Amino acid sequence: MECKRGTTVTEPVDHPIERAGVLDPPPALRALAERAPISRLRFSDGRAGWLVTSYALGRALLVDNRFRVDPVTLPHGDPEMLEEIERIDTSMPESEGVLIRLHPPQHTRIRKAAARYFTVRAVREQQQAIERIVGDRLDAMAAAGGPIDLVTAFALPVSSFSICQQLGVSPEDRERFERPSAVLADPHLDAGQKRDALVAFYDYCRQVVAEKRASPRPDILSDLVEQGELSEDEIVGLARQLFEAGHETTAAQLSLGVLALLGDRARWERLRADPSQVGNAVEELLRYLSILQLGSFARTASEDVELGDVVIRAGETVVVSIPAANRDPGKFPDPDELDLGRNAAGHLAFGHGRHMCIGQHLARLELEVALRGLIERFPNLDLAVPLAEIRFLGGEHQMYGVEALPVAW
Repeated sequence: MECKRGTTVTEPVDHPIERAGVLDPPPALRALAERAPISRLRFSDGRAGWLVTSYALGRALLVDNRFRVDPVTLPHGDPEMLEEIERIDTSMPESEGVLIRLHPPQHTRIRKAAARYFTVRAVREQQQAIERIVGDRLDAMAAAGGPIDLVTAFALPVSSFSICQQLGVSPEDRERFERPSAVLADPHLDAGQKRDALVAFYDYCRQVVAEKRASPRPDILSDLVEQGELSEDEIVGLARQLFEAGHETTAAQLSLGVLALLGDRARWERLRADPSQVGNAVEELLRYLSILQLGSFARTASEDVELGDVVIRAGETVVVSIPAANRDPGKFPDPDELDLGRNAAGHLAFGHGRHMCIGQHLARLELEVALRGLIERFPNLDLAVPLAEIRFLGGEHQMYGVEALPVAW
């Protein structure tokens, strides 16, 4: 390890990811970010790496081709489990289409084939369909009466049904991708359970792709099959990532966003008085909440790289703390203030660089339509339990969220 003169580098620390049921980053992470933009970090396998808490350095790292995605080395979790799941996943031919783990030129080729379906224009063509999905869920909430769990009654079905619409499968299929996704994300389950979930997930995706080949319809997967640019395995792997990322992250963001708005009634009332602000509020909520704790996996240097005031040696691993970067006062003044009128453009909630979330525009549209629908249909929506009773996901989960969000109106 080398550092420039005048820079203080502390001994490696464990990644401070624990949150105490609050919407702000953990105090230990905040203290670390205030002390240095990049710090030594001890990973779960005992090796020392780096943690980036600066917005500028995080953004620079995520576009630097000298760093490669490293899905195995994380600062939390069972290292043997992580290695075993990685071995199982990469041994399956379908992993050739999972964008999050690929590098150029294969990553470039597959992303190019898929990106045309997720442009702002292409996604806007889906707005009426998403509005119907949101309307149906609001009708179901009204019929059921409160209190209800907003996660299971609204946020999760809205995101799952939307990705079903995009990929041309029946909403009744949601269990086929929701369940294995939950198993793969659960840090408390063993490698055997995760292997079975992964096999079932790929089996489902392969079945869907086969159906598209036999009976094509106007949807993304049918079009990818017809275009012939990708292999069968690549389409199946891409389908897995679209199903998985297309429902989990948006549902978590929507639930947390509603909690943040209801936590200060003035915020909810502001949007109720002027629903045209919802789009801008979505961007600020994305910045403020940062449900992805470490971005899209870690990065490992392929050569010695000078980043900020340190030299990262070839083979060393770095992770970007998205919550810390999005609360960097050097980029966002008064970053701990949830300001619905703020220009939050440039936040890293969707990552940055070639692995930036391909479905970001779809997620934004879903969040905007869903929040506006809730505010207009249930203007008196409120928490049905005290904030202290809400249980948060955190710790070893890569994604921050709530287990349930009881609401009434």
